[in-house]
Amino acid sequence: MKKVVALMLFVSAVLSNAASAATGTLTGVTVQRLGVYEERFGGCMAELSKDISTVLPSCPGKWVTFACDGSLDNSVAKAMQKWDVAQLGYALGKPLLVQVDNSKTVNGYCFANIIRLEP
Repeated sequence: MKKVVALMLFVSAVLSNAASAATGTLTGVTVQRLGVYEERFGGCMAELSKDISTVLPSCPGKWVTFACDGSLDNSVAKAMQKWDVAQLGYALGKPLLVQVDNSKTVNGYCFANIIRLEP
């Protein structure tokens, strides 16, 4: 009986973690600040004009990481493409679409798996 209860608790924990993993999409946001870091926050981050928690409550504040250091199963090349789009949006003051994933975090900040310039 103890094995059955332990198995049920394990399955419940796995399912609850999977259920809590989600993505949220922010549209019409602009980049307010950019940051490059040697050993923290995945190497690079952007502060958005809208609070990420409005679409994904588990993601704090307005900062999002691109994991430029290659962490989070993200290649450095792909991260740098996202970083380039963030910088372009910042320089031009153009709105962006940013999709954030709360199952991938660095130092508590959520990962942007999609970033796109908007017209």
